[in-house]
Amino acid sequence: MKTIFRNFPGRRTFTVLSVAAAVVLSACNNDDEPMKWVDLRYIAEDSYTLDAANPQPIQLQVKSTDPWVVYSQHSDWCTITPSEGGPDELFDVKVTYKENTGLDDRIDTLVIQSDYWIGKWVQVLQRGTAYLTLEDDQDILLEQTGSSHTFKILSNQDWSTAVTEGAEWLSITAGSEGSLNGEVTVSAEENKGERRYGTVTVYDRHDKAFATVAITQDGVQLDPAEVLVKTDYAAKEYRIAVTSNAEWTVTKDDEDIEWYSFPTTEFNGTQELVIKLDENVSSAVRTATFTLSTKVVEEGITPVTKQITLKQANNPTPVRTEFDDVEQGKWSIYSGTSSFADGDVTCTAGRVSRGGFAPGYYTFRIKSWSTGAYSQLFFTYGSTEIRWHTDAATGKTAISTTPWLNTAGSNVAFDPSQPHDLSLNLTDVNGYLKIEWIFDGQTIYSYVADGSASGPVITSSSESTVILGSSKGTVVYDWWEYTAPIDWGD
Repeated sequence: MKTIFRNFPGRRTFTVLSVAAAVVLSACNNDDEPMKWVDLRYIAEDSYTLDAANPQPIQLQVKSTDPWVVYSQHSDWCTITPSEGGPDELFDVKVTYKENTGLDDRIDTLVIQSDYWIGKWVQVLQRGTAYLTLEDDQDILLEQTGSSHTFKILSNQDWSTAVTEGAEWLSITAGSEGSLNGEVTVSAEENKGERRYGTVTVYDRHDKAFATVAITQDGVQLDPAEVLVKTDYAAKEYRIAVTSNAEWTVTKDDEDIEWYSFPTTEFNGTQELVIKLDENVSSAVRTATFTLSTKVVEEGITPVTKQITLKQANNPTPVRTEFDDVEQGKWSIYSGTSSFADGDVTCTAGRVSRGGFAPGYYTFRIKSWSTGAYSQLFFTYGSTEIRWHTDAATGKTAISTTPWLNTAGSNVAFDPSQPHDLSLNLTDVNGYLKIEWIFDGQTIYSYVADGSASGPVITSSSESTVILGSSKGTVVYDWWEYTAPIDWGD
């Protein structure tokens, strides 16, 4: 027995099922008995979704070398016309469903069959009549002194509600359950602390969560736009927007730390907090914490505090490596002809390779090209490649990736008679590698390899094997540099 499926282009597929069938299975067959072939073809989706009322008919097409049938598992609410047909003729099959007057969705399966071979199972979901909608459930803000709010439920079924967040201060005082249309009232006592947030969940007749309603009760507000600040080594003023409805202050958690300061320490309402930072001339990231606090202006009101962590990077130092005898021992000949001498590596239609390249900032200095030479620098991750080329014949750079990424318009012109720097900055963005192609210190293209585009997907923890050289002509590399990424200590 042999089964073959062929799919043709288009949103709907015309599928072919060809099978060789004997009267009994092959183990019991007479070897001389001829095999019977069934060529079953059909056009059908894998599944259909229909409305409860006035459902649109489903249109199928069937053709087979043998008699065929299309049947439903629920023939009491489904009509198929025609439901069977003879061989070698294309049939248009219309499947009609009755209106679903029940609350629940219902599911049917259509089967397309010829001889006793099933070509396809088609799932049909028909919606039920149940509905559940909410009104006056948006932007609910309860007063700080305590208040209530009522929202409506429009439904043709049983429902229930519950506080699923903020139950220590928020309650449902009416409408914890109901049937058909109804109202739900939520209430809160006086809030003597920070603005707080709760959630009421609405459940359908099957106790399945259908919708959530966000509840906010006003209170003391102190919301900095950032609670973790990461900034570079340079001296600067760093600014954080702070939303507040109260008087508030800022204080260092360690007053002995002198590399940052606050020009202003007392504020009223929504304002901008300014942090003055000195240059970080050390070799490591430095960290401090400070706290924002609201002033107590009324007895019984609890002050709100927010701690912010401040991290200032060091100025990372690049490590330069000459292509000397020690470095030669770390690279392998990948293809063609390459030689190490006088601190350079000369590649004549040849390439060298080396593994273990972690994320960071890399620069490779090209000392010279022969006429028409084409340089190659690949960072490879298995079959995935980040490519950096220069073409001395055209005087243009050429970047690319495997899988292919559209980098059109990103390349720049250069003078092949002068040395040039090819750099790649490989950094972390949410667990994926951000790639920046940099030519002579100028970024010409960047891409985050997270699968959001058609290019490669690379995690930021991946190490690379580097392939360096030329695909034609002679390219001489002077040195390479590596700058390790900032160690934030997270």
